[in-house]
This record gives sequence, structure tokens and C-alpha cells, in this order.
Amino acid sequence: MSEEEKVTIADTYEGYYFAIINEHGFIQYANDQLAQCLHIEKTLPSTNLFYNFLSPVSAELLKDALQKAGFTTNPSYLKMNLLNSMVHKANWRIARLKSAANNPELFICLGYKTDFEKPTHTPTPGILVLDCQGHVVDANEKAATFLNTNPESLLNNPQLADFCNSFKIFTDPISFESSPLMKTLLAGKPYEQVIEMRADSPNSKWLQFAFYPLFNDNSTVPFSFVALINELPWHKEPHASDKELFQKEFLNLTSAMTWLIDDQERLIFANPAFLRFLGLNENVLNKKAVEVIPPFFTEIFEKEHRNVLSTGVAHKKIYKHPLADGTTCYFLVNIFPVHHKTNKRLLGGEAMDITFGYNVHEEIARANERLIRLTQVTTDAIWEWDLKSNQVFRSKPLIELLGSPDKETITNNWWYNRIHPEDKERVELNVANLLRNNVSSWQWEYRLKYLNGTYRTVRDRGIVVFENEKPVKLIGSLLDLTEIKELENLLLQEKIKHQKEIAKSIIDTQEKERTRIGQELHDNINQLLLVAKLYMGLLKPSEAGNKEIAKKVVESLDMAISDIQTISREMVLPKLKEKTLADGISELVKDVKKTCPFKIKFQCHKQWTDDISEGKKIALYRIVQEQLKNTIQYSKATHVVIQLISNTNSVELIFQDDGVGFCPLKKTKGIGLRNIYDRTTFYNGTVDLHSSPGCGCRLKVTIPKS
Repeated sequence: MSEEEKVTIADTYEGYYFAIINEHGFIQYANDQLAQCLHIEKTLPSTNLFYNFLSPVSAELLKDALQKAGFTTNPSYLKMNLLNSMVHKANWRIARLKSAANNPELFICLGYKTDFEKPTHTPTPGILVLDCQGHVVDANEKAATFLNTNPESLLNNPQLADFCNSFKIFTDPISFESSPLMKTLLAGKPYEQVIEMRADSPNSKWLQFAFYPLFNDNSTVPFSFVALINELPWHKEPHASDKELFQKEFLNLTSAMTWLIDDQERLIFANPAFLRFLGLNENVLNKKAVEVIPPFFTEIFEKEHRNVLSTGVAHKKIYKHPLADGTTCYFLVNIFPVHHKTNKRLLGGEAMDITFGYNVHEEIARANERLIRLTQVTTDAIWEWDLKSNQVFRSKPLIELLGSPDKETITNNWWYNRIHPEDKERVELNVANLLRNNVSSWQWEYRLKYLNGTYRTVRDRGIVVFENEKPVKLIGSLLDLTEIKELENLLLQEKIKHQKEIAKSIIDTQEKERTRIGQELHDNINQLLLVAKLYMGLLKPSEAGNKEIAKKVVESLDMAISDIQTISREMVLPKLKEKTLADGISELVKDVKKTCPFKIKFQCHKQWTDDISEGKKIALYRIVQEQLKNTIQYSKATHVVIQLISNTNSVELIFQDDGVGFCPLKKTKGIGLRNIYDRTTFYNGTVDLHSSPGCGCRLKVTIPKS
């Protein structure tokens, strides 16, 4: 069946979108309004998936409606948005078509255009579903009303022929199966017919029938037919003088080409725009149109006019015409029956140059298609927040990550509620500053709650769209950084671990070197000094002055031996494995008391137990040594208190003096303080240092037990 032989369903009614889809959402048939809106080829409808032309939320609604849809008498109702270069809003009826069990499930989708947010009244066409013998399988109440019967009568499986006698569709005494209607449908072709019901009555009405055959995948013979029925609203003609004035003034001045054809295919009227474009003059009037018009318009005047004359159904189509300069112009052509009071059959025609709008529309459609494809390919989650309507659009990857609320549009509050409580206030403040300061772009990081209930770290970046220097939209994309952050944390942990290993190696080396030097002082240098002292004792000076010198040398040797012994004890660790940390600190305090100018008090927790590692005991012992050395050298203190406290999970060492103090912010950390911080940090501990000029110093070191 060629494209020219196809008759489009419901094309007379520009407010309707009509499609038949299968259970997977592939379009089987679509009317011109839907095909033009979606920019699809009607010759290959089965390659078009209806879901691709819907907003993400609308697609989910349609899938749910297909599961719940009843038959024609009980359809599903929903609002869906079609997407191409813009959003096309419509109210839809979704109904399941009755058919034999072995035939595929098909659904009729009938949409009525609306540009309003609030639900509007949607006209309902009559819908009939017929089997291949012309018996009524299903029908809605509107069809029964048009046929002047009731739904129960239609659902008793009658033949459509039972209702057609009063319509005078069949003028020849032939069977229904042999009628032109059934012959056309069984041949797989659509069929449309406009008939007058009760033509002999003042209350007559004109009905338009549009029949469409349905096929399964493996047959060329239709298994069922769908018929749409609508009443054509004929109006009373205006006063003759008004009509003539309108024709004269409007038709002659409009830039659209208009013409009138009689039933003999003669051109009886043509406005100046028509004659001018085709290079004709008024001498062509009352002549056969196909004989006087240029060849590129022959198809319209020969074929489409005859088709409209025979069926009474208007024709509307876009035609393209190549020009000599290599460009193409486009015309929207309307051919329609004109009802004359003398019952003379006339056809009116109108052709409007839509080249500019068509090219713009096509460019927008191509750009929109590229955008849709890009959003389908990219894994980035894209969103758009319309500040005027306070609604947020989400791409498919974003819906898969975050889910979708019940309503088709969401507010920014839904978005904010998914941000981690610790990050929410910061993000809200950033958005407020962004809008208040007219910043054109942003990039933030925060934690967002995903569909599975987990929080993930995302990078949110985008741009602000301004109109009249006011922000109207935020457009952004989300990139999941969770894995990257986890890798960064692992790298940081490895770095810390490596630093700890280096610090441990340095501390161990220091301890070994201190022990070696201490032992060397004790075992070697100290022994030499003792020997020197013994030899000095053997000397017997005869002069009194030499005796005095020998005495002072012995005293100096004693002082050196004592100092070396003290230094050796400081450098060589006490045997902490054999005694507790508290015992080691107590001995250290006793040794310092002998020479220090201040009073020292050591307090240990009554329930103290050495339930920490040997390394931590050594670290705490060295910290006491370092702080005692600092106190002796710089503090000028009179009292020092040292406390060792064991808690459930940690050990606390508190060292407090009443010395001159210092300002921690101004004073740089010396070697002693640096050693204290390094040893504490190595064991994941904390150092709390409080001091000020004239107020002494308080050092608190906390090291976890595990």
C-alpha cells in the first residue's frame, strides 16, 4: 500500500492525537497530528517507540496505564506530555482492544491537546472495535449515542450493517461482506466516510467514520478493525452580503493561495496570490484545473481533489517544492468540501507558505533530537530547576538514581530533603548566595540520598539562565564522586600509615641511639673518670697548694661522675617490662627532686594497670621527661603536679606547673614540644596545651588504649 493510498485517522480533528501501540509501546498507527508533532515517518511506524517521545514521568505513567487499562467502555485516564522541540500537553484515554486470544495485545491511545495546567473538558469520540466479519466487539457510550442506540445493543455482537441502513451508506442491494467498506478493510487499507444521518429530518447530523485495519505480526489479513466516529459541526451560513464582503476583502488580500473547484474539476475561483505564484491570470477561470496549472501542482488538483470529492473527508498535508536557486519551499495545503445551498458539490483549497516556520521547526526538532540522544548516551544525571514554576525536570539517569515522586513535577523541597542533614544548610546557603549575587555558574560537593537509601558524594555543577538580568532557571549535572573519594581516603590512610612507619622507625632509632650513648657514658667514660679519681687519690703532693688543687680535681671528677650517671639514667629507659609505668615515672620524679629548684608531686590513678602496649608506655615516659626538661629550663615554676589517669578506653597524662607561662600562638614548637606532639600523634592521641604569660602551663596528653 503506497503512501498516497493511506487515509489518516481523525485528521479532520486537529485537537486529537491518535495512535495504536502494542504492549511493548511500539507505534502501529498514528494520525497526522501525532506524526507531525513527533517528527516520525508514518511509513515506518513500527520502528518508533512511543516512550521515547514522552517525558520520563509520562513514560512511567503510560507503562502503568497499559497494565491497568480496561476495554473501550472503561478506559484509563491520564495526563502525558509529548516531547520534541517543546512540551505538548494532552489529556489521554488508554483502552485495551478486544481481540481473539491468539492475536497480539494492542492499545488505543487517544489524546486531546490542552495548554492548561488544570484538567479541562475533553470531547470523547465514538469508538467501535469490529472483528473481521464486521461484528461489533467493543464500543463506548459515545458511539452508541451517535448511532442512536444504547451500549447494550452494541455489545450484543451485531454487525455494523444493522446500523447502517438508516445512514444510506449502501445504495446497492449487496451483502455487507461485499460492500466497499469491507472490501477495502480486508485488503488492508484504511477507509473513511462522511455520511448524513436522518437526511430526511430537520434534526439530521453528519457523522465521520474512520476505519483502520489491525494486523498481527505474521499475517497480511486484518484480524480486527477500529472505527472512530465524530460528528461534524455544520454551522448556519452568514448573511450573503457579509459573506461576499468577507470573500472579496479577505481572500483577495491574504498572502495565502485560495481557490475553488466545482464537481467538474473546473477552477471557478482563484485569488491574486494563487494566480501570481503560479504565473497565471484570470483567463484560466472556468477551465479544467489540471489543464491550466503548472505540472508540480498537478498531483494536488488531480488526485487529492478527486479523493475529497468522493469521500467528503478533508485533506491536509505539507508539500515541498524545489526552486530554481536550489532551495526548497514548503506549503501547508488544505482541501475541504464546501457545502452549497443548491447541494452543488464544491471543493475549497488553501495553500500557505510555511517555509520559514518549517525550516525553523525542523532545525529545532533536529537540535532536540540531538539533545535527547545525548542525554540518553551520557551517564551524567542532568536536572533543570524552573524558578518561575518552582518545578524540577530530571533526566532518566537521575530518576534511576533518586527515584521519582508521585507527582509528575517536583519542587526544590523534594530535592533538599534528599541532601545529607550535615550538608543541607550549606547547600541551601550556596543556592541563596548564587541567586542573590547573580552568579552565572557553580560547582559544589555534597552527599545525596540515592534510591537504595545510601548517601553518595556527588559533584553538582551547572549554569544559571537569566532573563532581564533575573535568574529564571538552574541547569546542572551530577557526577558521583563516591568511588573517587574512597580512593582518596585509602590513599590518605596509606600515606598516614607510611608516615607512622617512618615515625616509628625514627623513634626506635632514637631510643637505640640514646640507650647506646647512655651505656657508653656509664660503661666507658664514667669508668675512665673513676680510674682518674683513683689515680688522683694515689698522688701525695708535698706542698699545701698542690693538695688543695688535688682536692678540687677530685671534687670535679665526682661532679662529672654524678652528672654522667644522671644523664645515663635519663637516656637509658628503665626496665618498664619489669615494672609499671607509674613506678618508672615515680623513680624519674625522685631523681629530679634531688636537683630541681621546685616541688614535684606525682599522682597516679588508684586503679592503674599497665593495660597498654610497651610502645605507648615508652611514649608517655618520654613525654614526662621532655616536659620536665622544658619546665626546668624555662618555667621558673615553684610547684609541678603530674597526674596519670586510666580511663575505660584511654590513658591521660596531665602535667601542670605554676611558672611564667607563654603564648602558644606566638611561640613556635621547639624540639621538645615537637617530640611530644609526634609521639602522641603516632598513637592516634591528642595534645591539649593551655598556657598564657604569667599563668603557668597545663599539658594534657590522651592516648587510646587500643
